[in-house]
Amino acid sequence: MAKHTFIALMMLSFLLPAQAQIGTTTQVIEPAIMECQYDHTAIRDTFDCSQVMKDRMILRIGKNVSQFYSWYTHYGDSLWSSPTGQQIAIKRTFEAIRTKNFENKPGERTPGYIYKSYPQKGVTTTYVIQVEPDLTLQKKPACLYFSEDTPKQTWEVQDSIKQIAGYSCQLAVTQFRGRLWYAWFSLDIPIDNGPWKLCGLPGLIMEAYDKQNYYHYTLTSIRTKDVEPIIFYNYWNSVFEQTTRLTYLKRAHKFITQYSEHLKYTQYDFLELDYQP
Repeated sequence: MAKHTFIALMMLSFLLPAQAQIGTTTQVIEPAIMECQYDHTAIRDTFDCSQVMKDRMILRIGKNVSQFYSWYTHYGDSLWSSPTGQQIAIKRTFEAIRTKNFENKPGERTPGYIYKSYPQKGVTTTYVIQVEPDLTLQKKPACLYFSEDTPKQTWEVQDSIKQIAGYSCQLAVTQFRGRLWYAWFSLDIPIDNGPWKLCGLPGLIMEAYDKQNYYHYTLTSIRTKDVEPIIFYNYWNSVFEQTTRLTYLKRAHKFITQYSEHLKYTQYDFLELDYQP
């Protein structure tokens, strides 16, 4: 975990983004009508498939905007951004090291926050916070973002049917940015949305995984009451700098291969392979 986080931070430091900006404070975007939680597994080191990263992902859906992020990453961000939170984070980090149980260690798992239809309809914005805890709180972390037209996905609906979390689901398949994706969606919840950047089906995506099963999302719960609003999180009040999706991926990949030829694991957004020549 520590190795993966270190390399993610180093990758970000090698990016040279343009000087565009988005919001510099945490702010409510709009109320949410639904919150879905997904169990997420990722195999980042394809040379050792026994090492599986586990995460809990949140998909919060509003009337116009949705957001998707790691519960653990968000929890770590919220702690490290204040003196009181940092003391809690440090204590729990040392406890994790002492017990060799890193399950509850505050920190990044799946990096980044993804917003669909934000800042406007038809646009997907992804932003990454470079978390380098500064115990003096005198240095704000670098924050990067890139926006793109909401990706189009051409799905082929199959005949296969199964139950997920009590909902009847149907299978669909698509080729998207270098990976073959399988998604189980439910017409019982006629909302065009799902984990990560997956969308374009006539019902909520309950489960999704790529052909190699390196990345897997499984719905565990849905809430429609007492749901927190959709929030643009910026606990450090940092200035965001703009880059592009492909520039980010290419430079991150270049750094990884220069750092070690053996580090072929996929860190941030290497879910997408279309940056490769």
